[in-house]
Amino acid sequence: MLYDMEVWVSGLILLSPVVVLGIAWAKSRQFYSGKPIHHRQKLLYLVALVAASVSTLAYLGYWGWRVCGLYQITLPFMALLTLERFLYASRLLSAVAIVGLFIGRGPHRVLVTLATLWVMLQLWTHDGIIHWA
Repeated sequence: MLYDMEVWVSGLILLSPVVVLGIAWAKSRQFYSGKPIHHRQKLLYLVALVAASVSTLAYLGYWGWRVCGLYQITLPFMALLTLERFLYASRLLSAVAIVGLFIGRGPHRVLVTLATLWVMLQLWTHDGIIHWA
């Protein structure tokens, strides 16, 4: 039973960036309707939110690949190559998102920054998925 609890907690930790970004996207229109914010800060926050969302998709793709490996599901080589290139691009996008979140202004900026830092840490620490012989 303890092992099942560990798996559920790990799953919740891994999916937390998706929840945080979903809440930020849902609250963004409401946040901007009542506050006078410079257009540049709003645009930078939205660009950062898009970049963070795309890098989170790569993060989910990586962990999906890991789950496929647990169940011995083999993915086509082109899918693996696409995922690996997407991971490389998402490393840059997560860094861009962090800079945009520092400059821009929007809802739940601190939580989105922490979630993006988590995704960035995961993308940078887990290197490529294709190991060339």
